[in-house]
Amino acid sequence: MTTAQISRRMFGGLGAVGVTALLLASCGSNDSASTGSSEGAGAASGAGSASGGKLTLAYNSDGPHKAWVEAVCNSVSNTLGISMEPLPFAQFSELRAQVTDRSIVGAFRTGWQADYPAMANFLGAQYQTGAGSNDSDYSSEEFDTLLAESAAAPDEAAATDLLIKAQAVLMKDLPTIPLWYQNGFGGHSTRVSDVVFNWKSVPEYRQIKTTAPDGIILTNSTEPQNPLVPSNTNETGGGRVVDLLFSMLVRFEADGTPVNEVAESIESEDNQTYTIKIKDGWTFADGTPVTSDSFIKAWNYGALLSNAHLSSYFYDVIEGFSYEEDSELTGLTKVDDRTFTVKLTAPASDFRLRLGYSAFAPLPESAFADMDAFGQAPVGNGPYKFDSWTHDGEIVLSKNADYKGGQTVSNEGVTFTLYTDYDAAYNDLLADAVDVIDAIPDSALSSFATELGERAINQPGAVIQGFSINVNAEHFKMDEEGRLRRAAISRAINRKEICDTLYYETRTPASDFTSPVIADWTDAVEGNEVLDFDEAEAKSLWEQANAIAEF
Repeated sequence: MTTAQISRRMFGGLGAVGVTALLLASCGSNDSASTGSSEGAGAASGAGSASGGKLTLAYNSDGPHKAWVEAVCNSVSNTLGISMEPLPFAQFSELRAQVTDRSIVGAFRTGWQADYPAMANFLGAQYQTGAGSNDSDYSSEEFDTLLAESAAAPDEAAATDLLIKAQAVLMKDLPTIPLWYQNGFGGHSTRVSDVVFNWKSVPEYRQIKTTAPDGIILTNSTEPQNPLVPSNTNETGGGRVVDLLFSMLVRFEADGTPVNEVAESIESEDNQTYTIKIKDGWTFADGTPVTSDSFIKAWNYGALLSNAHLSSYFYDVIEGFSYEEDSELTGLTKVDDRTFTVKLTAPASDFRLRLGYSAFAPLPESAFADMDAFGQAPVGNGPYKFDSWTHDGEIVLSKNADYKGGQTVSNEGVTFTLYTDYDAAYNDLLADAVDVIDAIPDSALSSFATELGERAINQPGAVIQGFSINVNAEHFKMDEEGRLRRAAISRAINRKEICDTLYYETRTPASDFTSPVIADWTDAVEGNEVLDFDEAEAKSLWEQANAIAEF
């Protein structure tokens, strides 16, 4: 069984987009601010009820979730005639701990910010049996089979069709109740230009130009939760830094289009055995070469059970990976200094896309001498190099003159100010004390477009928000009663009204489990009417469930 982990694209606290699976986060990612003991006290024990006529919805109050959680609870309570109540945790880490050890009772906030631009990333990581981010413990043989058939499909069209069918299974089961797609939104100062947010709602820092004399871009982030080791960085505070320090085999254009970066070629005849050839001339910032061993050793280190790296589950598709004991990734074979092969346990048609995620970054030989020290001052091969990290203060990166990749770096460096709340970052932007922010406080959602004018940014991103109830919870199991209750709750939520009232065109009601910015996305998933508000249908479904067992 896969150990539950959290993706940086999932479930964050103060991160720009907050997620993901949930968990979101990664997407995605930050959890440092506190809103006071009064909100956190009731949640610290994990108290809450999933029966007796009451249902709680847990969330972390150090992120911008209070208003929508209250709105969802009110919508469900008023429609179904039950008591659904918000359950705040003072910090994301507290909520995350109870979700991970399965001690939380009731519903809990989830979200997903894609690790790589593929529908399969949203689906497999969160809902496949035993998957690392499967916080609801969902298991469906039908869903798993469709996912496997998609991975082995001969072409993209066939793979997509199977994934859409897999989503239809999720619509019947609703292991997570999707709420809305979240835009990337923020703004920039008068000093900078060419500011674009990419497919995952993160600024394309490399292309930003500035009139500042030193050529440095000032931007927002949050204190990374862990040392800056790629395979152990799974939240956006550290993730956005790692993504600038390291170049992977594949990179993504702003729209999500994959392009070979360090890789000269990635070839496979069966989607199971891949031959990877590295471009000549790549070096790390310390001058040492990037070789096949740089990848093989890094992936083995990240996958090793005893190292307990948070993104270790990304390697579980490679032969030799184990969740039970330390083991070598026997599927990795060095051919020469610039060529290696990867043998997977089963076909994975999206494996090339996965190689663009930071878990698959290379590491220099110096990292293995002292990984803890390396994480405090990482040496990468990306467009920027590490200068300094003042904890809870700032992280300073400078342009890497020896970068060999295909992207132009239009500034001299990026300095991340590590904020603990959105309001401070937004006020600094209004004062031109920061150049780019990718987070707007709830208090300014109705006004930031007017206040910033052409400097405001609001565009779709690969982020979805929802909430889950563990499928082993009483009344919500994977049986007829549980399916009826989850469908009733979903039907009882007026997503459009909440988006229109609270979010001023920065959210769009969900019609599937992925994101409209992903290639081949469709809103024509069978059964997705369960995501539409329908008071009469919601009540009918709830009554049918009560006929089986009284809530």
